[in-house]
Amino acid sequence: MSPADVLARARSGDIPGAIAAGEALLTGGLRDPGLSMFVGMLCGRNGDLSRGIPHLRRAVELAPREIAAKVELARALMATGAHAESESVAAPLASLATPAGREMQRILGHARFRGGAAPDAAQLFEALVAADSADFESWGGLGAARLAADDIAGAVTALEQATALRPPATEAWVNLARAHAAAGDFEAAAAAAAQATARAPADAAAQLELGRALAGTGDHDEALAALEAAAVGVGDNAELLVEIGDIEFTCKAPERAETRFRSALALAPGLLGARLGLGRALERLNRTAELRDLLAELAADGVDGDATALLHAVVLRNEGSLEAALATARAAPSIIDPVGRAQLIGDIADRLGRPDEAFAAFTEANDRLSADQAGSLTAAAAYLESFERIRDLLTPAWHAGWSPPAPPGPRRAPLFIFGFPRSGTTLIDTMLSGHPDAVVLEETVAIDRVAEALGPVNRLALLGADEIVALRARYFAEVDRLAPDAADRLIVDKHPLALGNAPLLHRLFPDARFVFVERHPCDVVLSCFITSSRMSANVASFFSFTGTARLYDRVLAFWTRAVEVLPLAVHTMRYETLIGDPEAELRQLAAFAGLAWDARLLANQDNASARRYIGSPSYAQVAEPIYTRARGRWLRYREHMAAVLPILAPWAERLKYEI
Repeated sequence: MSPADVLARARSGDIPGAIAAGEALLTGGLRDPGLSMFVGMLCGRNGDLSRGIPHLRRAVELAPREIAAKVELARALMATGAHAESESVAAPLASLATPAGREMQRILGHARFRGGAAPDAAQLFEALVAADSADFESWGGLGAARLAADDIAGAVTALEQATALRPPATEAWVNLARAHAAAGDFEAAAAAAAQATARAPADAAAQLELGRALAGTGDHDEALAALEAAAVGVGDNAELLVEIGDIEFTCKAPERAETRFRSALALAPGLLGARLGLGRALERLNRTAELRDLLAELAADGVDGDATALLHAVVLRNEGSLEAALATARAAPSIIDPVGRAQLIGDIADRLGRPDEAFAAFTEANDRLSADQAGSLTAAAAYLESFERIRDLLTPAWHAGWSPPAPPGPRRAPLFIFGFPRSGTTLIDTMLSGHPDAVVLEETVAIDRVAEALGPVNRLALLGADEIVALRARYFAEVDRLAPDAADRLIVDKHPLALGNAPLLHRLFPDARFVFVERHPCDVVLSCFITSSRMSANVASFFSFTGTARLYDRVLAFWTRAVEVLPLAVHTMRYETLIGDPEAELRQLAAFAGLAWDARLLANQDNASARRYIGSPSYAQVAEPIYTRARGRWLRYREHMAAVLPILAPWAERLKYEI
């Protein structure tokens, strides 16, 4: 056996045999630095760097002037996480003006980045790309280092250069997605992550980043699909399972998140992130007793009370111990969940009848939300303008020019529930969910998908029968995906602010019925402002009292125009009347919807429990007995509402509410 035999085996593809043969020669006393380096490299090629590093060290020891061996050793050390040793090998040679020197500088940059010295790493990569603008690897390293150093704009620039130079570079696309997300541009983040997943569909990091970006855009269905793919890729990595669960939680999928947290705990029973995530999921699913038991377990295990203080406060609030709940929430460190803490303090103070304390806390929550979401003011303005644009389009002359409608299809036309958020739509759909002939969809993407398929709304006038039938089919395809057991039952599609699509829905379903829910404008606007952290669509408008009031004004103006121009079948319900006499109001609603009366409509608590998860901000309230504490709540905050009363007073007068 000789070194030539080792080389021959390697060339034939027998890497394990070549390694074994080489190691036999080296352990037999052969002092050959070239063979040591070759065997070390073969070990790395075979996926066993830890086995190869001793051979590379031996090669450097036998030939201390051989730079190639040092390069291979530094690279292997960096890949195994031995960043400090990798840096010690690379640093003395990183200043050489040779290809090997530049490689050592690149390795040194990666080692310092992974060792936590991102600014130093960025300087090294900046020098490399200045010397060679086509060095895609250094552009990628520079982008990652700038991202870690919070230079978001610089990270985007570097990573865009890296992906342009080497489009198949999956890691650079993933980092570019992270950089766009850090800048608040989730659309761009999703596009970059999609590039990564297209090149590496099984890459868990790419799928995870795609899921995170899609969650940021509000496309929860697609986000959940990406997260499912990511979960397959992470295997038994408990911490990544927790990260996936956290994103699923933000996607209004607390049951899926609960499963993910429990899977993580099966792998790592003491993992605090998983236990706290499970607590949040239990709270969101209204399972207070289980949450209480979990908190007791955490306390018995000596978990720092600061980490669980907000969950303890939630339990105390739900059990009616309001003073204790408020004290516990105030004692919670604001650094853990500043928005959630402020929101909870506001809610408890409101229940205690302390409007000044509550309003200050709600304002803090909204200010933090606004600061965290880049571009929120622009998003709010764009959403306001969308209602103005379609209202201006919706004229009697435009409607008169529509082509003839398509004949009704074989399936029952849906019942759509609209209204401004926090007007009582969730209470109504929860009651309707108790009817055996109804299937409730709560703020799903079904309407959005059809609107996307339509394109510009001005196309409605020219739609032919075939296209109308195709759009109907698109809607019902989404319905069947979301509710496979819908069959021929009545679809109740509750999506308050989807009322902007009323012209489209009337065009597709001329026989559809619409429920519009009214509530005192001041109570609605106040309620939206104090629950903005739980809103999932167009939340930017709710970060300020004035922004909320302006949106209310635009939405009501649009709906008024829609009812005037379109021959909609509308049943208007008033929240205050509903909670005053639920049976009388529900009997009228059932008759309008074409449903036989069923006493189960009145069992809102049982209906809420049967649904397990309710996606709106009202999830906790609708699981309680019908209460009146929110009626007239705005009067306690009258002095805080002075700036918005001029906007809301005309609507209060029109709707015959006192102000």
